[in-house]
Amino acid sequence: MIGGQCKPNRRGTERWLRACVVLFVLLSSGIAAAQDVRIQVARGPYYLGQPFELQVAVNDFEEEPTPTVEAPEIDGGRLRYVGLSPSTSTSISIVNGKMSRTTEVKFIFRYELMPLRRGVLRVPEFKVTQGTTNRRSRGLQLEVAAVPRNDGIGISLEVPDGPIFVGQKVPIAIEFQVDVETRRDLLNYKIDVPLFNLPNLRFLDSPPGGADTNLEIETAAGTLRLPGISTEKRINGREVLVVRAERTMIALSDQSIQADPASVFIEQGMRFRRDLFNQRQATSSQKFMATDQPIEIEVADVPRLSRPPSFAGAIGEGFTLEVVADRCVVQIGEPIKLTFHLRGNGDLTSARLPELDAEGLFDPTLFRLPEEPPAGLVDEDGKHFEATLRVLDAEVREIPALAYSWFDAESRAFETTRSRPIALSVGAAEIIG
Repeated sequence: MIGGQCKPNRRGTERWLRACVVLFVLLSSGIAAAQDVRIQVARGPYYLGQPFELQVAVNDFEEEPTPTVEAPEIDGGRLRYVGLSPSTSTSISIVNGKMSRTTEVKFIFRYELMPLRRGVLRVPEFKVTQGTTNRRSRGLQLEVAAVPRNDGIGISLEVPDGPIFVGQKVPIAIEFQVDVETRRDLLNYKIDVPLFNLPNLRFLDSPPGGADTNLEIETAAGTLRLPGISTEKRINGREVLVVRAERTMIALSDQSIQADPASVFIEQGMRFRRDLFNQRQATSSQKFMATDQPIEIEVADVPRLSRPPSFAGAIGEGFTLEVVADRCVVQIGEPIKLTFHLRGNGDLTSARLPELDAEGLFDPTLFRLPEEPPAGLVDEDGKHFEATLRVLDAEVREIPALAYSWFDAESRAFETTRSRPIALSVGAAEIIG
């Protein structure tokens, strides 16, 4: 007896140590098998309008099927799914001559989070589902600060005052300005135009003549590279590089267009050193920003009271309609295939053919017409339609001049064009006894 306690022998100590090792392995296995969902973000600071990566780490689920993630709505932030990075690792351990294999399955769901206002940004929990298993992450809070402003940069968006009309092609332009001093130390830039993310708008892009650079703009769908033209200008006594790019905007509904201001963020080097090749390398940097004005444009639908019967959604100017028949000599009841070729300065994707029995088109007592107007196909030369009809009266002498109407958004009036008539020779159908 030593101090009233028994001194354990060596064999007992070894048994006790082995039991502890086995217990530790069992506890470790239980912890590894516990399914876990966590939100991971890079260390701040976090800036208004500056996206950063957010990861949802899903641990120790089954390899198959791939879990599904239900992302929350984030008040004051915009979340965009980027991709999935799955991984599987296997470890082998030997205890008392017994081999055990442990498999660790991990899924990393990657998102881009864009803060849209300053202050506390609350990220709610994410829900992960695999089969009948449901797990939730914990939410988190991030502090979002404003980026300092810099008079050496600027961003502006040229849009019409309105009202504009649904389907009207509207030219817009975006300009990025940076003065000589700021450009010398400019490391990178990022432009955000919320207008380009609105679901009720469609945009068309075509490279302008003389384009010599690209203007990169971050959108919800990824980086948009717009061909632009760069010029040197003197603004407020300073030499400024101006990069200008243009787009065509089309409103898809009569909903008013409202968008937050366009913004540009830059990273400017503050201290530099020379590398082995005598090139300047930044050793420290700072972020700056500039913003434009909020966007608000009234959108109107095409007037209904004065619409001609031959109007079918075309908006623009200078429309023409060409009609070609595959035959000019027919018997009563024989099919005639007509090809309609529509051209004009407007959004042809929304332009249709009117009902073929509408006023100014075909007389249904003289022609058997298709029940529905044909769908069209747009190419570089306009929009093409095909329809098959049959002559019902031997007195018919032509495919008549067909009316086609459009709405001119500039004059705010309807215009009408007509195709050329096509001469027909129609014979009576033969009767076979």
